[in-house]
Amino acid sequence: MFRFSRKLHKWISVFACLFLVLISGTGLFLGLKSKLAWVRPPTMEGTAVETEADIISIDAAMESAFTAGYAELAEPGDVDRMEYRPKDNLFKVTSKDGYREVQVDAGTGEVLSTGQRNDQLMEDLHDLSFFGDALHDWILPVVAVGLFVLGVTGIVMFWTPVFRRWKFKKEQSSG
Repeated sequence: MFRFSRKLHKWISVFACLFLVLISGTGLFLGLKSKLAWVRPPTMEGTAVETEADIISIDAAMESAFTAGYAELAEPGDVDRMEYRPKDNLFKVTSKDGYREVQVDAGTGEVLSTGQRNDQLMEDLHDLSFFGDALHDWILPVVAVGLFVLGVTGIVMFWTPVFRRWKFKKEQSSG
């Protein structure tokens, strides 16, 4: 069992280390995304409004975002997600392609910020969807099972010598 665990551990680790480096590296950046402006643009603050009626419409916010000049964000079909942030009174409009973000003041319709959403890129790399649906749907679960097996075989390889020494000492003391 011990030799089998070592061989299994070794060959799975050769395959899994590539994914482990990618997943852990992107996970680090995703964990720090609110602290690193190049990963996710900082959220600006829009002008204060008196009532909800003073907030511009979704259509007006999208039209403002389209004026930012990104080819990846030029029409409604290019929008991946649109968020309203009441605390900051702004709309965040993100593109389907190119990981672009435009922040629009919800009171005036003015473009407050444009930027690259590298956190979305990191997330797509992290879950392997960047490389296609097949890798995300089929390889990621295989990697997860491989990492689980690595953990189990690592535990076996760690504790086997400990138990063998304990057993040997016990036999020596009773013999």
